Formats: sequence, C-alpha cells, structure tokens
Amino acid sequence: MIIALVIDEQENVVSIMEGAIIRLYDTDSQTYEDYPNIAKQQQEGRRSAVLRFAKEKGADAFAAPPNTFCERSYAQDVEQHVQFYLLGHPISFREFEKRWQNGSLSSSDRLPAETIVPS
Repeated sequence: MIIALVIDEQENVVSIMEGAIIRLYDTDSQTYEDYPNIAKQQQEGRRSAVLRFAKEKGADAFAAPPNTFCERSYAQDVEQHVQFYLLGHPISFREFEKRWQNGSLSSSDRLPAETIVPS
C-alpha cells in the first residue's frame, strides 16, 4: 500500500495547504519518495491537484490531519474508494511510521464532517 502524506519542513504530517513536500510512503518496503507540493504553485483546485498527483503515483490512502480535504476533493476521494488515516493533529512522520508499523493506525473510508473545509 502507498500512503500519501504532506510534510512540512520539520517533518510533521500536516494538511495539504501547509506542507512543502508530498511524501508517498510504501508500507510494504517501508520506503518513501518525496515530491515538491504542487499545491504551492496552483491558484485554485490545489487540494484536488495534490490528490490527483498522489493517485497517479499509486497512492491508495491519505494521511488526514484536520483541514486536509475540502468538500470537493473529499467527495472525489470517497467516490474513488480511497482510504483515510485520520490524525487528530499534526504528528511527525517518524511517529506516523511508528504507529503504522505497530498497528495503532486504522484506516476509514469516511472522515468526520468537522475535519473537512468548505470548497
């Protein structure tokens, strides 16, 4: 499985609009690839552009701290049966990886409404 995360300069998993890097974490090999966050170069449709990019690179799931998805991008992902790893707040990538490895992260096909921002 490949999980897409957005990472800031301090290696924290943050929302799409806050991070500098799109990280694609391969849970099978426990390796990752980093890409510049293309949302920083877009004027509109920024979240959707990042989600589309990650899907094209093979992402099956997304880490989802609050405000990661807008209504439009979230609806698209739900239609495509994407899995979400809800995070109550930003955490370090190392903590995310550790939680994944010890099985304390669980995926869902839905997110709470209060974590989605208006489109």
